[in-house]
Amino acid sequence: MASLLRGTAFITGAASGIGQQTALAFAKNGITRLALADINREALKATSNLLRRQYPAAEVIDLPLDVRNASDVKSSVAEAVSRFGRLDVAVNNAGIGGSGRSTHETDEDEFVRVVDIDLHGVSRCQREEIKVMLHQEYAQWVPKSLPTA
Repeated sequence: MASLLRGTAFITGAASGIGQQTALAFAKNGITRLALADINREALKATSNLLRRQYPAAEVIDLPLDVRNASDVKSSVAEAVSRFGRLDVAVNNAGIGGSGRSTHETDEDEFVRVVDIDLHGVSRCQREEIKVMLHQEYAQWVPKSLPTA
């Protein structure tokens, strides 16, 4: 049976949880080039090593990334493209949850931090990914719903 997936994936929030499991599922199902980005360098390295062990044919690069920083996002996307030549799939999964407190109990700094990572971070990533993907014959985005503050 032919692989359902192909090409190069750029995944933020790839060090754990949904991002990590997405990377593993992609490697299992045919995506052979994976650019994994996350703010947690140690967990990112562990995920990359896990992928390399389980899927030796996969090419994996680690991209330490804070999606709050637009220049870091631009550099990470550029590094992925430099290494792999293109981006076929983007999963903008980096995100945090709030404290879980009710809206009226959530302070402004916490709310702004959640929005900057969960909303603006996705936008920053998409902006750079789209610039690359517009020049390709094939690309796709995987939307992810945002957690609430």
